[in-house]
Amino acid sequence: MRPKTKLIIFFILSGVVGAINGIFGGGGGILCIPIFKKLLGLPEKQAHATAVLVMSIISIPTLIIYLTTLHFEVSRLIFVTLGALIGGLIGAKLLGKLSDKTLNILYILVLVLSAVKSFI
Repeated sequence: MRPKTKLIIFFILSGVVGAINGIFGGGGGILCIPIFKKLLGLPEKQAHATAVLVMSIISIPTLIIYLTTLHFEVSRLIFVTLGALIGGLIGAKLLGKLSDKTLNILYILVLVLSAVKSFI
């Protein structure tokens, strides 16, 4: 595939990921990882780390819209934020210690558990 074609596909897929993140408040990162691995050829850990970075950037417009329209519960905001920050730090430390195979298994497990929970 030509580099320009790959870039156009990547641009379109990034828009889809951003839309999913905006609609559901998250979940776009789940799509980023296979896109980064297959389309860009990134290694497993780099694909996961890049997905987190991209989702952080994509989340900024969503955050601004939610803050200006107050579509969140202010009383729980600090607890959720602290939990997410602590969990993010722990996850980032673990990423460097897990093997690619273990990381892939955990990723699939989270996807399956999320799908099961959605149906229950």
